[in-house]
Amino acid sequence: MAFQYGYAQNVESFGVFGGFNVPVTYDQGLINDPRYEGKVTFRATPIGFTYGYDHVGFGFVLSPSLTKIGQKFLIKNTVGGDVGSRDVQMDYFSLPVALKLHLNDLSFFRLSAVAAININYLISGKEVISYSSSKQKYPAGVLIPNEPGYTQVFDGVLVPDVKDQLYVSKDKYNPLQLFAAVGLRSDFDLNDDWSLNFDGRANFGLFDPRKKDYIELLKQNNDAPDLYGARHEIYLSVEIGVARIIQIKKKFEARHSSKPIVNNKSSSSIPKQNHKKILTKKKKKKN
Repeated sequence: MAFQYGYAQNVESFGVFGGFNVPVTYDQGLINDPRYEGKVTFRATPIGFTYGYDHVGFGFVLSPSLTKIGQKFLIKNTVGGDVGSRDVQMDYFSLPVALKLHLNDLSFFRLSAVAAININYLISGKEVISYSSSKQKYPAGVLIPNEPGYTQVFDGVLVPDVKDQLYVSKDKYNPLQLFAAVGLRSDFDLNDDWSLNFDGRANFGLFDPRKKDYIELLKQNNDAPDLYGARHEIYLSVEIGVARIIQIKKKFEARHSSKPIVNNKSSSSIPKQNHKKILTKKKKKKN
């Protein structure tokens, strides 16, 4: 009975959540550059809001949030030692619209497969580099700065100390980006008013986040700021939230017929009284 009750209800909710992301900046140019090596990076999703609606078998959820992505890279010297870092930072206002396909429909717990499209607006974006005085191997065609302290030698380039230098600015990035996402979501109803939700998704950037004119600059053969390679942002998101259930409606209600009961017996089958006989008897009695 409890299962049937849960299966027969719609749930509408509104809540807040927070979490973290594990981003991967897949850049073929950085992969081919011997100076850089990707590092496991964690970024925060400091706050987000949810609106959800669950029907029997499916539902949808909107979860706008501030989302931080972009991977950190270690900077290597010519013998493979760590001498610094390159930090790719992108902060987006993200609006994911997700379809939920329920794997179960219990009265207190719903586990769902999720497919979503994320519309993202860039709030801030930059790449910052820091490294200590060392010898690095610049690939052919990549610009060696003309600033004091940079000296080209036979097996690399001697570089000075650099601290938090802005290497790529926000104007090099597209303001809009689309992500496709798949994952799992669970909603655990604590009571009729509140629920906890857990959401895990893999998010894939559909386009290169950089502007076309900056990409063309990278494609030139001489004095390019980096090796050219297609770039896509990917991140795994983990979120936990609490939601207020603002409406629960039963899907099924017993139906009662409003039609009157009709007797199928033909009126011809009801015996008719002989009115003449009755009147005759009454007259005789009177006499």
